[in-house]
Amino acid sequence: MSKKSYFIFIFLIAFCHQLFSQEESQNTFRLTELLQILESHSAYTFSYADEDLKNIEVPEPPNMLSVTETIAFLEEKTGFKFTLIGSNQIIVDAPIPVEKKPEKITVEELDEVILTNVIAKGVSKIKDGSFKINFDEIGIIPGLIENDAFQTIQALPGVESVNEKVSNINIRGGTNDQNLILWDGIRLYQSGHFFGLISAINPHQNHTVSLYKNGTPATYGNSVSSVIELSSAKKINDDFEAEVGLTFLSADAFIDTPLDKKSSIQIAARTSINGAFVTPTYLQYYDRAFQNSEVSDNTANAINTEEDFKFSDVSFRWLYQLSEKDLLRLNYFSIANELSFTAEEFNQNSMETKKSTLSQNSLGMGAFYRRNWTDNFSTQLQLFHSNYHLNSTNRILNTNTFVEQENNLSETAFKISSKWDLNERFELNSGYEFSSTTSRDAEADEEITNEDLIENRLNVNNLFSSLRYQSSSRKTLVNLGARINYFNDFDILLAEPRLSFNQQFLKNFSVEVLGELKSQYLSQIVNFQNDFLGIENRKWQLADQFNFPITKSRQASIGVNYQKNNWLASIESYVKKVEGISSQSQGFQNQYEYAQIIGDYRIVGLDFLLNKKFKNFDARLSYSLSENNYNFENLSAKSIPNNFEILNSFTFATSYSYKNFKASGGLIWRTGKPFTPISANGLANNQFDYEPINSSNLKDYMRVDISVSQEFKIQKKLLAYAGLSIWNLLDRENIINSYYRQNDNNQIYLVEQKALGLTPNFVFRVKF
Repeated sequence: MSKKSYFIFIFLIAFCHQLFSQEESQNTFRLTELLQILESHSAYTFSYADEDLKNIEVPEPPNMLSVTETIAFLEEKTGFKFTLIGSNQIIVDAPIPVEKKPEKITVEELDEVILTNVIAKGVSKIKDGSFKINFDEIGIIPGLIENDAFQTIQALPGVESVNEKVSNINIRGGTNDQNLILWDGIRLYQSGHFFGLISAINPHQNHTVSLYKNGTPATYGNSVSSVIELSSAKKINDDFEAEVGLTFLSADAFIDTPLDKKSSIQIAARTSINGAFVTPTYLQYYDRAFQNSEVSDNTANAINTEEDFKFSDVSFRWLYQLSEKDLLRLNYFSIANELSFTAEEFNQNSMETKKSTLSQNSLGMGAFYRRNWTDNFSTQLQLFHSNYHLNSTNRILNTNTFVEQENNLSETAFKISSKWDLNERFELNSGYEFSSTTSRDAEADEEITNEDLIENRLNVNNLFSSLRYQSSSRKTLVNLGARINYFNDFDILLAEPRLSFNQQFLKNFSVEVLGELKSQYLSQIVNFQNDFLGIENRKWQLADQFNFPITKSRQASIGVNYQKNNWLASIESYVKKVEGISSQSQGFQNQYEYAQIIGDYRIVGLDFLLNKKFKNFDARLSYSLSENNYNFENLSAKSIPNNFEILNSFTFATSYSYKNFKASGGLIWRTGKPFTPISANGLANNQFDYEPINSSNLKDYMRVDISVSQEFKIQKKLLAYAGLSIWNLLDRENIINSYYRQNDNNQIYLVEQKALGLTPNFVFRVKF
């Protein structure tokens, strides 16, 4: 069967499947019984007056909701208020009379869950094929002490970071620029601090993160790989909450407080602490971030050096309930990374001081408005502006050379959509989106002026619609949609069908079929490895249909899920092809380093996950197998291994929790990424005579991580949290990248970039 026929066949399975099932009567349970079940399957305890709950019955909750989602379901059905006291006690209060209780609408709806606690508590797989992480419930992940969204999703099969950076997440063989990353609907073009080593969004403002690897809803566009959607809490807070925290890398503060009965505001701020004191953890991250760059090279060649690095972020979210049917949300974030490097050298018998700088900053703002016109029809309006700016000045030692470089990307977007519940089984979602994206690039041997700037702009109009069907038994779910993109500047129209299908069978099993066509008009490219001091040398580039065409992807997958008696298993096979990629976006550091050609890659893979939960223990095992090959017809007659190919990836982790104490440990092993060696003759004669491209692999990567945490009460309304993690406990030397360079004596030498060694981190937080 051809690849095209295979893809069509996957779609036909869903179209031909029966769209009906037998009706089932809806069971009811006593509320007290359901609370007892929740207590036995979670760390929470419920306190309530027996008289209040006596004879209260509720419908059976949808299968496999998380604890938070089940509580929200019970609140909706009973009117009772569930209030979390401390870390694990929930008070259940009798409902307030309707006339005294203003209705609060929310933009967050309950998701249909098919697997719970996938890799840890709070991590679920949704019926549409996506994964959802609820950070209010999240368990502990090995090597982490905070809820870093981009580190956490790497625990899922099929999600890797070949170079350990959160700014370079590779999902099913794709590059990071092929991921659509959103925070409350605003696109993020900078996802990492420390030039990619930790998340740039304050982890304490992330309520949930959703990951779509395939079957992406039609509302999302401009990405040929995955969608990573970070969201703050969607409910107006009734009580004042505040936290302050300190780690070996940063200090932060978070406030969530009501302004009145109809609105609440969240403010989060974080800054690096190396200006006050330097920790061993900071030194490890610093060496990792700046190794094999202009900073490390100049440090070795200069007489006296001084480095100054700092990062910070600020984010804001305001919710306002205009009326019983109207909700407004405003968002803002600012992200900054600043590096300056000062060195002294002798120049004509005198000491000369040279200073180089690098700044990477992002700013985003957005507005969201939702109106519920009726119980069955609602509309949403989203506006956002996102700006990314990268600038460097490089005064090269032992020369009179000065280079300034700049890359700026700005996007303004408008989206309006509607949701219409046609009946109990069908739901129609439709909308329109307009986006205008501008890139500005410049390079000069003196300070950049407006004459040096090269500006490009691209306007895109999008229509999208999807029809959702769920059988009355809730065993069959079909999402069928399409997205139509019109590129004004190229007069090109692209259609992107989307499909997700899930069918439950034999009570504990479900099968899912996912498929999608997608496109994107943005990519990150590398012109020269020493651009921007060689630290963050990727710059954003708009499609021009010449050197950088619109990238297109096709993907299909089929999987089976199982959950019963604390056992969970999931297996999924997939095939994905991405066309129109530029060699400059793939990070070649061999004979293709300066090539400017267009090609494609095709990946075939398998993701497997197994999880077993005991009383206080949880153990999981995941494995990914994939084959990922390039096809650049102008350079090679046959396919070659992809730079981001990971043939085998294996993870084992276990966690333990007792009351407010948590501990976890894990092992990560994967095959090394492809590598192109120089021939023996080339090394002997100092010539760049390479062997066939990506014909070898780096040594296997292996890492053992551990984490422990404890929450305790200081006073009645004052809680504290302490955590300790050790990344790479065995201090194994992992080589994550290798390439060749030539020194001033024309000698060729091998450069090896090392991953983080043994790196401890500690956190202490106080919650008010």
